Amino acid sequence: MVMQVLTRMMRAMNEPTHLTLAVDDENARAHFEALVDDLLVAKVPAPRLIVALEGEILPQELIATLVGGLRRLREVGGAIAVEALTPALRDALAIYGLDRVFALPIDPESAPRGRHRRWIPRVVAATLAALVGSAGAWPAKAAPAPEAAPSDPAAIIARVIERNPNLSSFQGRLHVDIRLSSFPFIREHLDATTYYKRPSNYEVVFDKLPSYARGFEKLYTDVGDPSNWERRFVITTAGDVSFEKHHDIALTLVQRVRGMIDHETVLIDPLRWSIDQIRYDYYNGGSITMSQSFRDIGGYRLLSSQRADIKIPHVRAVAYGTYTDYQTNVAVDPSVFEKDN
Repeated sequence: MVMQVLTRMMRAMNEPTHLTLAVDDENARAHFEALVDDLLVAKVPAPRLIVALEGEILPQELIATLVGGLRRLREVGGAIAVEALTPALRDALAIYGLDRVFALPIDPESAPRGRHRRWIPRVVAATLAALVGSAGAWPAKAAPAPEAAPSDPAAIIARVIERNPNLSSFQGRLHVDIRLSSFPFIREHLDATTYYKRPSNYEVVFDKLPSYARGFEKLYTDVGDPSNWERRFVITTAGDVSFEKHHDIALTLVQRVRGMIDHETVLIDPLRWSIDQIRYDYYNGGSITMSQSFRDIGGYRLLSSQRADIKIPHVRAVAYGTYTDYQTNVAVDPSVFEKDN
């Protein structure tokens, strides 16, 4: 009876079928697969299915099930669209590139191109944020090596954020090369000006961005600034780690308000108290690793280069950042740091 009703309704109205799934429901995949089976058995012409997702974390297994169902329906001229009902799921779909695979409207060719969401800006933003997000935290002279490195996370972070009082500001140039090694195999070169002003103002202003990355012309240091780590994370020490022929102190950071990131691992040089590397590990098994090097300029230890390696489902990318033309203790207009600009 259910099959007959479904068939009659779909043939008469050709309306899409709607399904709402909670991503943390262990039966979500089974519910989805059963509905796809029903549509195929009922031989609904060009079946269209809209799946609304509720929750915060998108499981890899559910992604695979959705993709499998899409392939099955496409074989009979059908399609599947996915609506994310929370910001976290919308971001997840964008990062994975699935917001275009499961796009609304269901017939993408019938819609104006301007209505398609693009996932590339999210990848570009994630890459750039990994590169520049922490850059404003290290314009300091190397701290004297202590007799014994502290083991308390708060003491370690205090060492990292120590700044030389003589350095009030700087301005420099940043050059970024981004390469996606997965489809669509994009390469981009970007140039920007970097600004820093005590105590924790840091911004990167790009000269020009491609059209698909509009909206990311200005990036601010929020994620990588150690001065607010203790407020945002539960921090524990994770021992010593070998990094480029020396030993670093490893810290594990877990967000107090959980998001898509399972944890972050920060490697700190105990001789210079600079951050050598930050690795972001996501619940879906993906990761972003940002490594950086420094050089002495006018007695200050400033960023020289950075590399971000992105390995998340459906996306592989690498980005290189090079910092040049530093000017220290220069006047910087406060309006540069206003986010409403």
